[in-house]
Amino acid sequence: MLTTPSDRSSAGFTLLETLVALAIVAVSLVAIAALMGSSARGSRRLEQHVALVQAGYNALWLAFPSRSLSPSLAQSGESMAHAWRAQAQPFAIDVGAPGNASVWLPQKILVQVRSPSGATMELETIRLFRKQAER
Repeated sequence: MLTTPSDRSSAGFTLLETLVALAIVAVSLVAIAALMGSSARGSRRLEQHVALVQAGYNALWLAFPSRSLSPSLAQSGESMAHAWRAQAQPFAIDVGAPGNASVWLPQKILVQVRSPSGATMELETIRLFRKQAER
């Protein structure tokens, strides 16, 4: 079958249509790349936060490994390349009240952790320590 010149003019894409299609593809690729970049940054930030929390948890147990010992006022060290400092303070309750036969003494614990990148976290909790035997 022979084609006439009028049939060939509508047979393909024009240069303008091709440029518009390429522009749409380019914009789509840029949007996908930006989304992947922000996702990777968010993932990295989450990993750093988890490492900071884990270092804080380790610091709590390194500073106060036993509940039977009286905690010292302040301790510091390093765990998982994170510097930490822990302080124990008396918890404000009336432990000398009549009828209080508890062998446990609550202490407020403040743990501060700093990552190698400079991010910091503070953890405040209450731990029970066994009272010292009265002499």
